[in-house]
Amino acid sequence: MAESDRTPKAKVELETPAPAPKAQADDGAKGKAGAGAAAGSGTAGSGTDPAAAGFSRVSAWVSKTFPGHENAFWGGVLGLLAAIVLLAFGIFKTLILVVLVVAGIAVGQLVDGDPKLIRALQRLFSNNQ
Repeated sequence: MAESDRTPKAKVELETPAPAPKAQADDGAKGKAGAGAAAGSGTAGSGTDPAAAGFSRVSAWVSKTFPGHENAFWGGVLGLLAAIVLLAFGIFKTLILVVLVVAGIAVGQLVDGDPKLIRALQRLFSNNQ
């Protein structure tokens, strides 16, 4: 225990706050004019979707790292995700999850007006051979 007391502790140093939080703090005093100026200044709140930006960066990395094999990479990622779900929930809960997801996709396609999955199931289970 004496050794753990002697080891140096990690120090966390925070940078000075960015200008955007200061502008938000001043919004109460300035009103809506301050909010419009802060939103139009090109900060994170300027309307850029961080999820879309992150996905495009990941997609660019996959294309650069695995040229011509992007679909194989994403298939491996989906296989890993399926294995994790299978191990975490078990076979029956995973099958129920898959059936419900496929049903949701079918309903969504039906609402969109392009029921590809429903037509494929009809062809699969039709008597015409």
